[in-house]
Amino acid sequence: MGILLQIAIGVGIIILCVGLVRWGNLYFGNRYRKSGQDRAAADRAEQRLDEIDRRLTEVQDVMIALSEKFDRFEERDQR
Repeated sequence: MGILLQIAIGVGIIILCVGLVRWGNLYFGNRYRKSGQDRAAADRAEQRLDEIDRRLTEVQDVMIALSEKFDRFEERDQR
């Protein structure tokens, strides 16, 4: 009988914790959600980061091509 009581108490505590978290999200969640301006700023920042990433990829491609070209020149000079 003791084990069943412990299981029932454990389940009850879990249910109370879940309810408390849901209540907290409903009550406090609206205060801390991002406003429209915050979302727009985050979208602009993400677009800028994507553009920077694209440019860095292009620069990296150019550097790889130059490196391969210099390697070919060095091989030709050694022959």
